[in-house]
Amino acid sequence: MQIGPNFKRLAIHKTSIEAIPSGGGIADGVKFLTTPGRLAQSMRDSLKWAQDAVLAIRQAAEPNSWKNSTDEEIAGELLRKIQERKKCKPAP
Repeated sequence: MQIGPNFKRLAIHKTSIEAIPSGGGIADGVKFLTTPGRLAQSMRDSLKWAQDAVLAIRQAAEPNSWKNSTDEEIAGELLRKIQERKKCKPAP
């Protein structure tokens, strides 16, 4: 399977949330990065999560305008929606 840049960014976004969860800090990130195998396992899990998310959108009930879209197009739209939501969130 060829992984495009949007799909990679989606998986990396998921991994970053796992590394430093909401309300977390630098200590969470350091622990995440220094735990042997943690980054690799998280990336594998995040790639699977991204694949499942894209598949769920593609298989959604009709009318489904994303049914014939590529993984890359769907991942790009998911990233766009994530950015939209970030802009709407109030600062902590």
